[in-house]
Amino acid sequence: MTETNKEIAIIEMYMKDVENIPQLSDDEKEDLIMRLADGDSSVVEDLVNSELLHVAEMAQNYRDKGVTFGDLIQEGNVALTEVISDYDGDGDSEAFNKLVNEAVTEAFENAIKDQADSDKINQHLADKLNLLDDTTKKLTEKLGRVPEASELAKEMDIPEEEVDNLLKISLEVLSVNEDSHLADDIDSSIDETEEDVSDEDPLDWRING
Repeated sequence: MTETNKEIAIIEMYMKDVENIPQLSDDEKEDLIMRLADGDSSVVEDLVNSELLHVAEMAQNYRDKGVTFGDLIQEGNVALTEVISDYDGDGDSEAFNKLVNEAVTEAFENAIKDQADSDKINQHLADKLNLLDDTTKKLTEKLGRVPEASELAKEMDIPEEEVDNLLKISLEVLSVNEDSHLADDIDSSIDETEEDVSDEDPLDWRING
């Protein structure tokens, strides 16, 4: 999935932000992990922030697989925060790093799978809507009038209830398309008058104490 110019700008700002976060030395990180293992939740923020750049670098390996880079980072950061907040290990840094990597990787893979499943459903629905449109045109020409839902259902060999749902969705899509020109005009006006996308970086998942 290709990122828009706005998304790319946000990602660039986010990457600059995380790159400026002071990195922990190995000794400092090991000390925080040990404190976390001892129940000191005050170190969660520092540990999460120290791993944000790592998550973004991991996300690069999953780019162009159906999910935007920004969404990957968000999913990875959520998983990162959860796994560190819920940490109940013994303080071993190698095991900690493995736990983080596994949690973030799983988040990436789940996001990609969910998007793929959603795309399949959307494609299936689009095929059904196209069939409904073709069948409606065919029966209208044959009958000399707009066909009823029962006639469409019989011709398409699907339940009448499904035809009703498809007709409803078709009307909703038409309504959205008619409103899209207005939405485009509004977006253009916003782009022209606002240089900053947001006062707050939507990709900034750092925990604020």
